[in-house]
Amino acid sequence: MKHKELLKFATLSAICVLGAVSAPAAEETVVQQLSILDERLGKLRADVDALQFNQQQIQQDIKQIQAQFEEVRRAGPNASANDLQALEARVRALDAARETDKKVILDQLAKELAAMSGSRGSGTAPQSSGSSASSEHVVQKGETLTSIAKSSGVTVADLRKANNLTSDSLKAGQKLVIPK
Repeated sequence: MKHKELLKFATLSAICVLGAVSAPAAEETVVQQLSILDERLGKLRADVDALQFNQQQIQQDIKQIQAQFEEVRRAGPNASANDLQALEARVRALDAARETDKKVILDQLAKELAAMSGSRGSGTAPQSSGSSASSEHVVQKGETLTSIAKSSGVTVADLRKANNLTSDSLKAGQKLVIPK
């Protein structure tokens, strides 16, 4: 009888020790994952800062071109059509560059946020995103997950997975990542 009680005590002690050992290991994994997320967030912030700086430079260039355009317009008949076309081409090129920067920022943020939210649910570290593997969709009033999936050419399951959704309910204005 004493041996059985001693065996039970030893088993319970071993379980407690193993539980105490695995808890710090789980904590360490969570700390590592948070560290990785912090690192990625810092990189994203640096990328956004660089893109915002580029955006400011483009804004300054646009103002200069607009001033030149006004000068040419004031010159009236003395201004050549080539000068006007050259200025308009520069304005269009700068606008296109600004839109490209904006799209890059939004795509990168959407990918990183999807990766971060996906890693929280799965317990794995976020995977680095390669080329543009997804797009973004803003939910309109009356849209369903099924209608968005059909119009995007993906499955409802893929949409759920890409956006870490646990149900089919959506809200107007909600942003969804559409996987390719």
